[in-house]
Amino acid sequence: MTRGNELLVGVVIVTAAVVAIFGTLWLQRSNFGADEVQVDVLLSNVAQLNRGNSVKYLGVVIGRVDAITIQAQAVRISLLIDEGFDLPDDAAVILSPESLFGDWQAEIVSEAQFSMFDYYEVPEGSGPNVLGGYALPELSRLTASAEQISDNLAELTDRLELAFNEETATALASAISNMEEISLEIRDLVIQQSEVASSVTASAASALTEVEEASRVARRSFERIEEILTDAQIDTIVMNVRIASTGIQEIASDLSASTGGFSQTIERADSAFRRLDRIAARIEAGEGAIGRLMVDNTLAIRAEDVLAQLDLLLQDLRENPRRYVRLSIF
Repeated sequence: MTRGNELLVGVVIVTAAVVAIFGTLWLQRSNFGADEVQVDVLLSNVAQLNRGNSVKYLGVVIGRVDAITIQAQAVRISLLIDEGFDLPDDAAVILSPESLFGDWQAEIVSEAQFSMFDYYEVPEGSGPNVLGGYALPELSRLTASAEQISDNLAELTDRLELAFNEETATALASAISNMEEISLEIRDLVIQQSEVASSVTASAASALTEVEEASRVARRSFERIEEILTDAQIDTIVMNVRIASTGIQEIASDLSASTGGFSQTIERADSAFRRLDRIAARIEAGEGAIGRLMVDNTLAIRAEDVLAQLDLLLQDLRENPRRYVRLSIF
């Protein structure tokens, strides 16, 4: 081998080493000495995210994934982003596929803008540069879920085929027919109820009119009462009632003062009633003229005879007045 060939081989080897080093640094998103800020993210899982994957904001690469560690029941991801980048006030991180070749990315988003995701709740006191994150489901998980869904659909289809046979179709047709009949009956019932409701509405309107008329009459009565109460005659009436009550009090006083006279009068009445009782007893015993008249029927018969003769005398006087009266002028 000549010296020129050796030199060529050495240049190729050095060039390959330099390309390998710079390629590795480029794949790891090295910024070649530029200032970076570390931001930690807590998630329940990181899916297919690896160290060196890019960190984006609004689709622009602003950093890279530096480390992935497990912390208690969560996963902590350390992100190195360019210094001077201002995080949103409600910043959060979403892990999602970057391409169809299995590369993933960590994208910084506003939590309010993507509120449909269940971000990991960051414990208090974790610091200002610790964010909550959410990892989108992997394609394999989506495929497994789709397979499970397809299995469930197949099982559901089998059950539907088992449940819906000819008998079920006949029963369903009969049920539909019954539903049509029921709907017609309900329609007739609704029409009847609407007529009843119209009648009730008319009655309610009439009652409302009567109530309004009664309220007007009551209002007029209240106005009349108010006029009477405000009239000056009320004072006079009240004064007369007061005077009358005073007179009644005086009469009550006089009556109370004359209570002693009432007792004497009652005693005199009792004495008179006792005398009447004695007289009635003597009459019942036949004493005196009245007693004999009530006891002896002869006197009553003679009195009737005298009255009959007197009646005959008066009748004869009316028929023959000249027999008893003679008038002679000359």
